[in-house]
Amino acid sequence: MSRLVSLLNKRTLTLIVKLPENSIEMAKVAEDAGADAVCISYSEDEDAIKRIIKVLNIPIGMSLDENILTGPEMKDFKRLGFDFINIPSNDAPDHLLEIGGLGRILSLDQDYNEIDLTRLSDRPIDGVEAAVIVPEEWGKELTVGDLQQYITIAMSTTLPVIIPAQKSIRASEVPIIWDTGAKAIMIGENVIGDNVQSMKAVIKEYRSAMESIKQ
Repeated sequence: MSRLVSLLNKRTLTLIVKLPENSIEMAKVAEDAGADAVCISYSEDEDAIKRIIKVLNIPIGMSLDENILTGPEMKDFKRLGFDFINIPSNDAPDHLLEIGGLGRILSLDQDYNEIDLTRLSDRPIDGVEAAVIVPEEWGKELTVGDLQQYITIAMSTTLPVIIPAQKSIRASEVPIIWDTGAKAIMIGENVIGDNVQSMKAVIKEYRSAMESIKQ
């Protein structure tokens, strides 16, 4: 089983860091500061990928964005040592999701209302990323409406839900995110910054906030 999927099913709340750059230094800083897993952006540079994977002891995944690969190439991801993949819902053919050995995270977008969330668990999917904030709202503060969307998604599927920090989520708001029923938060550049100093400080704050949650 994917190590990330195991964490999503066992931990109170899992911290995933999406790296601002596919950088060995940033990957190590994320791990050392308390990330449970890291996610890198799509890249065809196999050597760079191998170097990042080699230095990490935590699960690492790749966000495919719109770059959907063929089945054989996806199997190469497993060979390289990736633990999970993140695929947009509108570009998620079953032949990709059915490849074993990788955690398969389906990323919903702002049009998620067109998807029957109650049936997602019928597909070969291990988790759902609730990337449902419209682009015009990215980087703004969380609203009650945002939280209600997350609650609706979490209540509509038995799959673990990951909340990406499309909004400017603060570490102090971690308990609120947990209250929605989410099983993970994924923070990226708009929250952690684009340098190792800010990354280290912010990730530590999130780690501390998660450790303080009492079930």
